[in-house]
Amino acid sequence: MKTVAISVTARTLSPFAYHSLMVQSGTATLPELLGDRAVAFGLAAALGMTAARVGLPKKNYRKHLAAMPYRTSVFTTDTPRLLPPLTRRLNLDAEAGLQKKIQDVAKKGNLKDFFRIQEIPPDQVFKGAVFGLDGFDPFEYAGQEKLIIRVGLHRGGMLLLEKTGEHSVRLNVSTAALFKRELAMERYYLHGLQLSPLFDMEDAAEEVTQWK
Repeated sequence: MKTVAISVTARTLSPFAYHSLMVQSGTATLPELLGDRAVAFGLAAALGMTAARVGLPKKNYRKHLAAMPYRTSVFTTDTPRLLPPLTRRLNLDAEAGLQKKIQDVAKKGNLKDFFRIQEIPPDQVFKGAVFGLDGFDPFEYAGQEKLIIRVGLHRGGMLLLEKTGEHSVRLNVSTAALFKRELAMERYYLHGLQLSPLFDMEDAAEEVTQWK
Protein backbone atom coordinates (compact mmCIF):
# COMPACT_ATOMS: atom_id res chain seq x y z
CA MET A 1 0.00 0.00 0.00
CA LYS A 2 1.25 3.49 -0.85
CA THR A 3 2.64 5.84 1.80
CA VAL A 4 0.05 8.43 2.85
CA ALA A 5 1.32 12.03 2.96
CA ILE A 6 -0.55 14.07 5.59
CA SER A 7 0.03 17.83 5.82
CA VAL A 8 -0.11 18.87 9.47
CA THR A 9 0.02 22.07 11.50
CA ALA A 10 1.37 21.99 15.04
CA ARG A 11 0.16 24.76 17.37
CA THR A 12 1.90 25.22 20.71
CA LEU A 13 -0.48 25.05 23.66
CA SER A 14 2.11 25.63 26.39
CA PRO A 15 5.70 26.93 26.50
CA PHE A 16 8.54 24.44 26.19
CA ALA A 17 12.29 24.43 25.78
CA TYR A 18 15.11 22.30 24.44
CA HIS A 19 18.80 22.61 25.19
CA SER A 20 19.58 23.78 21.65
CA LEU A 21 21.64 26.98 21.55
CA MET A 22 24.26 28.16 24.03
CA VAL A 23 23.48 31.57 25.52
CA GLN A 24 24.88 33.44 28.52
CA SER A 25 24.41 31.31 31.65
CA GLY A 26 22.13 28.82 29.92
CA THR A 27 20.52 27.61 26.72
CA ALA A 28 17.91 28.78 24.22
CA THR A 29 15.58 26.79 22.01
CA LEU A 30 15.73 26.94 18.22
CA PRO A 31 12.65 29.08 17.50
CA GLU A 32 12.38 28.36 13.75
CA LEU A 33 11.50 24.71 13.90
CA LEU A 34 10.40 21.55 15.67
CA GLY A 35 12.61 18.55 15.09
CA ASP A 36 11.18 15.60 13.20
CA ARG A 37 12.29 13.18 15.90
CA ALA A 38 10.60 15.21 18.65
CA VAL A 39 7.30 15.05 16.76
CA ALA A 40 7.76 11.35 15.93
CA PHE A 41 8.38 10.28 19.53
CA GLY A 42 5.72 12.62 20.91
CA LEU A 43 3.20 11.15 18.48
CA ALA A 44 4.23 7.59 19.35
CA ALA A 45 3.66 8.30 23.05
CA ALA A 46 0.27 9.90 22.38
CA LEU A 47 -0.83 6.90 20.33
CA GLY A 48 0.18 4.42 23.04
CA MET A 49 3.08 3.00 21.03
CA THR A 50 5.74 3.39 23.73
CA ALA A 51 6.45 0.96 26.57
CA ALA A 52 6.63 2.01 30.21
CA ARG A 53 9.99 1.16 31.77
CA VAL A 54 11.98 1.97 34.87
CA GLY A 55 15.05 3.10 32.92
CA LEU A 56 15.54 4.58 29.48
CA PRO A 57 16.53 2.10 26.75
CA LYS A 58 19.86 2.51 25.01
CA LYS A 59 19.56 5.28 22.44
CA ASN A 60 19.14 3.87 18.95
CA TYR A 61 17.26 6.37 16.79
CA ARG A 62 17.28 4.21 13.69
CA LYS A 63 15.82 1.19 15.46
CA HIS A 64 13.18 3.18 17.32
CA LEU A 65 12.11 5.31 14.36
CA ALA A 66 12.00 2.27 12.08
CA ALA A 67 9.54 0.62 14.47
CA MET A 68 7.02 3.43 13.99
CA PRO A 69 4.38 3.02 11.24
CA TYR A 70 5.06 6.56 10.02
CA ARG A 71 7.85 9.04 9.32
CA THR A 72 7.83 12.78 10.00
CA SER A 73 9.23 15.92 8.41
CA VAL A 74 10.79 18.84 10.23
CA PHE A 75 8.10 21.34 11.28
CA THR A 76 8.93 24.98 10.47
CA THR A 77 7.46 28.42 11.09
CA ASP A 78 7.78 31.76 9.28
CA THR A 79 7.36 33.72 12.53
CA PRO A 80 9.93 32.41 15.03
CA ARG A 81 9.60 33.76 18.56
CA LEU A 82 11.07 33.05 21.98
CA LEU A 83 9.94 34.09 25.44
CA PRO A 84 12.26 36.18 27.65
CA PRO A 85 14.94 34.24 29.54
CA LEU A 86 13.64 32.22 32.46
CA THR A 87 15.78 31.18 35.43
CA ARG A 88 15.64 27.55 36.47
CA ARG A 89 17.21 25.83 39.45
CA LEU A 90 18.65 22.34 39.57
CA ASN A 91 18.31 21.16 43.17
CA LEU A 92 21.65 19.45 43.60
CA ASP A 93 20.99 18.79 47.29
CA ALA A 94 17.89 16.71 46.65
CA GLU A 95 18.55 15.30 43.20
CA ALA A 96 22.26 14.54 43.42
CA GLY A 97 22.60 13.79 47.10
CA LEU A 98 25.67 16.02 47.48
CA GLN A 99 27.99 13.32 46.19
CA LYS A 100 31.62 14.43 46.03
CA LYS A 101 31.80 14.01 42.25
CA ILE A 102 28.72 16.24 41.87
CA GLN A 103 30.18 18.87 44.20
CA ASP A 104 33.44 18.84 42.26
CA VAL A 105 31.89 19.44 38.82
CA ALA A 106 29.55 22.08 40.26
CA LYS A 107 32.46 23.99 41.77
CA LYS A 108 34.29 23.88 38.44
CA GLY A 109 31.27 25.42 36.69
CA ASN A 110 30.38 22.34 34.66
CA LEU A 111 27.06 21.82 36.41
CA LYS A 112 25.18 24.93 37.44
CA ASP A 113 22.48 24.91 40.10
CA PHE A 114 20.98 28.07 38.55
CA PHE A 115 20.72 28.41 34.77
CA ARG A 116 18.57 30.14 32.16
CA ILE A 117 16.42 28.80 29.36
CA GLN A 118 14.35 30.41 26.61
CA GLU A 119 11.10 28.77 25.61
CA ILE A 120 8.86 28.76 22.55
CA PRO A 121 5.66 30.63 23.47
CA PRO A 122 2.08 29.38 23.20
CA ASP A 123 0.09 29.85 19.98
CA GLN A 124 3.05 29.39 17.65
CA VAL A 125 2.11 27.58 14.44
CA PHE A 126 4.51 25.21 12.69
CA LYS A 127 3.90 23.35 9.43
CA GLY A 128 5.13 19.89 8.57
CA ALA A 129 3.96 16.44 7.60
CA VAL A 130 3.39 12.91 8.81
CA PHE A 131 3.93 10.14 6.28
CA GLY A 132 1.91 7.03 7.07
CA LEU A 133 3.59 3.86 5.86
CA ASP A 134 1.26 1.35 4.18
CA GLY A 135 -1.64 3.78 4.49
CA PHE A 136 -1.31 4.41 8.25
CA ASP A 137 -3.11 7.59 9.40
CA PRO A 138 -2.50 8.55 13.06
CA PHE A 139 -5.70 10.59 13.22
CA GLU A 140 -7.80 7.69 11.98
CA TYR A 141 -5.88 5.29 14.24
CA ALA A 142 -6.80 7.41 17.27
CA GLY A 143 -10.31 8.14 16.01
CA GLN A 144 -9.71 11.86 16.48
CA GLU A 145 -9.64 14.91 14.19
CA LYS A 146 -7.01 16.55 16.40
CA LEU A 147 -4.15 15.10 18.43
CA ILE A 148 -2.22 16.53 21.38
CA ILE A 149 1.36 15.42 21.90
CA ARG A 150 3.99 16.33 24.48
CA VAL A 151 7.45 17.63 23.54
CA GLY A 152 10.35 19.53 25.08
CA LEU A 153 12.45 19.07 28.19
CA HIS A 154 10.74 16.58 30.50
CA ARG A 155 7.84 16.50 28.02
CA GLY A 156 6.82 19.86 29.46
CA GLY A 157 5.21 21.30 26.32
CA MET A 158 2.04 20.44 24.44
CA LEU A 159 1.35 20.63 20.71
CA LEU A 160 -2.03 20.47 18.97
CA LEU A 161 -1.74 18.59 15.67
CA GLU A 162 -4.34 19.12 12.94
CA LYS A 163 -4.57 18.16 9.29
CA THR A 164 -4.30 21.09 6.91
CA GLY A 165 -4.00 21.94 3.23
CA GLU A 166 -0.99 20.59 1.35
CA HIS A 167 2.29 22.48 1.66
CA SER A 168 5.96 21.89 0.94
CA VAL A 169 8.13 20.43 3.70
CA ARG A 170 11.75 19.95 4.67
CA LEU A 171 13.25 16.66 5.76
CA ASN A 172 16.01 16.12 8.28
CA VAL A 173 19.23 15.19 6.47
CA SER A 174 20.58 13.70 9.70
CA THR A 175 17.60 11.36 10.07
CA ALA A 176 17.89 10.33 6.42
CA ALA A 177 21.54 9.44 7.07
CA LEU A 178 20.46 7.03 9.83
CA PHE A 179 18.74 5.04 7.09
CA LYS A 180 21.74 5.30 4.71
CA ARG A 181 20.04 7.91 2.53
CA GLU A 182 21.96 10.97 1.31
CA LEU A 183 20.07 14.23 0.89
CA ALA A 184 21.27 17.68 -0.08
CA MET A 185 21.58 19.97 2.94
CA GLU A 186 20.36 23.56 2.80
CA ARG A 187 21.02 24.57 6.40
CA TYR A 188 22.92 23.03 9.31
CA TYR A 189 21.46 23.69 12.76
CA LEU A 190 22.75 20.87 14.97
CA HIS A 191 24.43 17.54 14.35
CA GLY A 192 21.06 15.80 14.59
CA LEU A 193 19.09 18.53 12.85
CA GLN A 194 20.03 19.51 9.30
CA LEU A 195 17.46 20.88 6.88
CA SER A 196 17.00 19.64 3.33
CA PRO A 197 15.73 21.87 0.51
CA LEU A 198 11.96 22.03 0.14
CA PHE A 199 10.17 18.89 -1.02
CA ASP A 200 6.65 18.75 -2.35
CA MET A 201 4.54 16.22 -0.48
CA GLU A 202 4.67 13.52 -3.14
CA ASP A 203 8.46 13.60 -3.46
CA ALA A 204 8.90 13.72 0.32
CA ALA A 205 6.65 10.69 0.72
CA GLU A 206 8.64 8.81 -1.90
CA GLU A 207 11.89 9.61 -0.10
CA VAL A 208 10.82 8.66 3.44
CA THR A 209 9.36 5.39 2.16
CA GLN A 210 13.03 4.36 1.75
CA TRP A 211 13.76 5.02 5.43
CA LYS A 212 13.58 1.40 6.63
